[in-house]
Amino acid sequence: MLDRAGQQLGNYRLVRLLGQGGFADVYLGEHIHLKTQAAIKVLQMRLAGDETQGFLAEAQTIAHLDHPHIVRVLDFGIDPAAGTPFLVMAFAPNGTLRQRHPKGQQLPPPLVVSYVKQIASALHYAHNQNLIHRDVKPENMLLDRNNNVLLSDFGIALVTQSSRNQSTKD
Repeated sequence: MLDRAGQQLGNYRLVRLLGQGGFADVYLGEHIHLKTQAAIKVLQMRLAGDETQGFLAEAQTIAHLDHPHIVRVLDFGIDPAAGTPFLVMAFAPNGTLRQRHPKGQQLPPPLVVSYVKQIASALHYAHNQNLIHRDVKPENMLLDRNNNVLLSDFGIALVTQSSRNQSTKD
């Protein structure tokens, strides 16, 4: 894995690695002028010419999601040197639900209900926007400054024409 800490992508300097997934690395980034923090998701792929439009369309779709329990996409771009796409998202400083609550840990029922209500609200909103998340798991649920849950990683979301057009096989 290439550590990109110290590099600049768009108006953001990558400060440190926050996490890794199968398709991307996520860094804490700082805006070079405003000195604000953001999470920068750097995909582990290069885009060919025709793939750039697909990435742009996906980024635009995700950036239009406006819900209090969905992490906000602030910007996107393609690193001109490496050709790798990146997304700039709101930074959730309290980590993931998996980090907060390791596997096997029992949680009080009221806390579970609170988490479920927040995620259900986010999923309901996304479905009303014709998006299916397809990767709902504690690692993709972030905690903001106030410990509210934010659903993240719509990177493998499926834009649908209508849920009626989806077959069971899909």
